[in-house]
Amino acid sequence: MEGGTSIKNTFANGEMDRLYSCLNMDRRIVGVKFLFSEEEFNSFDVNTAKAKLSYCMMVKIASSGKGIKVRSEHFKCNSSARALGIKESDSSVKSGRKYYSYGLYDSLGTAKNVQSAVTYVEDPIYGAVLQPVEMFKVDPDVAIIVSNPYNIMRVVQGYTYKYGMAENIKFAGNQGVCSELTARPYENNDINISLLCSNTRFSCKWEDGEMGVGMPYKIFKNVLKGVLNTLNPAEPDYKKEGIIKRAGKRNVEIDVVKGENYYNSSIGVAKLYK
Repeated sequence: MEGGTSIKNTFANGEMDRLYSCLNMDRRIVGVKFLFSEEEFNSFDVNTAKAKLSYCMMVKIASSGKGIKVRSEHFKCNSSARALGIKESDSSVKSGRKYYSYGLYDSLGTAKNVQSAVTYVEDPIYGAVLQPVEMFKVDPDVAIIVSNPYNIMRVVQGYTYKYGMAENIKFAGNQGVCSELTARPYENNDINISLLCSNTRFSCKWEDGEMGVGMPYKIFKNVLKGVLNTLNPAEPDYKKEGIIKRAGKRNVEIDVVKGENYYNSSIGVAKLYK
C-alpha cells in the first residue's frame, strides 16, 4: 500500500490517509458490520459471496480492499459461524469435547475451561458486511488490523494514549480471527489482541510475522487519533522519514518532528556504546 493513491473515505480531513501513512501496512484495516435481518442484509450495496468461505478468508478478502456480504450459507467454517452468532452452538462444543478431540488440550477439563472463556456473539446474527473501514457509509461494529508486531504495538500505544492499560485482553491461539478479533471486541466493548490460530494461518496463508488486533469501531476512531498523537514521542527518525514520504504520496500533512522522541533515537543508544 505504500505507493498507493489516496484512499477515499468518510473520515474528516484525511484521517485514514494519515493513519495509513503512520502504519506502513500491506493490508487495509477491515470493518465488520453485523446484520440482524434479511431486510438489512439486502439494504447493503455490497457484493454477496459467491461460494462458501472461512470467516478468516472473508477478513483477508476485505483486507485486500474488496467488500463482501455474507450470511449462514456462505460459512465454510462452523466454528466461526458459532462464534459470530450465525449458527447456534451445541453441547459437544460447550462441553469442550469437540476441541478436546482435536488433541489441542491435555484433558477434557482443560478443554472445557478454555471453551467456557471463548467469547461468542450472544445475539443471533443474520449476516455481515466486511470491507475496508473507509468504504463504509455507516459505522461498522468492529475494526480489525492484521499486520506486523511493530504496527500492532503502535496501535496499542494509540489505545493506551486515550484509554490507559488494556485490561481485557485474552487469547488462546485458537479461533483467532472469529472469536479473538471479532466476537470478543464486540461483546466486551474493548480492544483485544490475537496471535491468530493454526487454522487461519494455514487456510489464509498469513505471514509468520503477522498478528492481529480488533476493537469496537467507536474505540478505533479514538485509537486512530492516539496513533497520530504519539507519533513524535514514539517513532525513531528513520521511520519518521518513511511516514513523511507516505504522507506526501497520499497528499496529506502530518506534524512530524525529527530529533524528538522520549528515548533520544536521533543518535541511537546502540551507537553510543560502539
